[in-house]
Amino acid sequence: MDIIIKECNEKMQKALDSFVKEISKIRGGAVNKSIFDDIKVDYYGAQTPLNQLCNINTNEASTIMLTPYDASIADEIVKSIQKSDLGFNPNNDEGTIIINVPPLTQERRAELVKFLNKQSESFKVSVRNIRKDLNDKVKKMLKNKEINEDEEKSGLKKIQDQTDKFIASISEQTQVKEKEIINI
Repeated sequence: MDIIIKECNEKMQKALDSFVKEISKIRGGAVNKSIFDDIKVDYYGAQTPLNQLCNINTNEASTIMLTPYDASIADEIVKSIQKSDLGFNPNNDEGTIIINVPPLTQERRAELVKFLNKQSESFKVSVRNIRKDLNDKVKKMLKNKEINEDEEKSGLKKIQDQTDKFIASISEQTQVKEKEIINI
């Protein structure tokens, strides 16, 4: 039973960590470097993460400067950023890529909040699916007489407690991010 509870905690923690990573890419007030984490650049035939090819600096809330370690790939970096769904229009200024980030409109903020809530609900469902799978394991153990009914009830309660804890964490993270998006 302890193994199942441990497995429950580990799987739900992974789901929470993935959620936190995913929402860190949603732009709130200031620009965050993590929005570039998923961008890959064709570097001598290999798809290489952007953050391994250049230095990324945000000098104010509306400007991002990328300085490639190899200036010859600046045009490839510009193409990769344009292909991404970030909606940026980078300028290559003699090897330094400058991106002017427009301020978020109220309409765009509302879209981001809607997207955030959709992501939040999706990750809550994944936590509930983990609960369902582990509950099924516990019930199977009872059926196979590996545990008694008291142990089953105790195990199901512990799994439910973990589920409640992680869903509350996801909700908390969602509220924090929503405030970040809405506040100008």
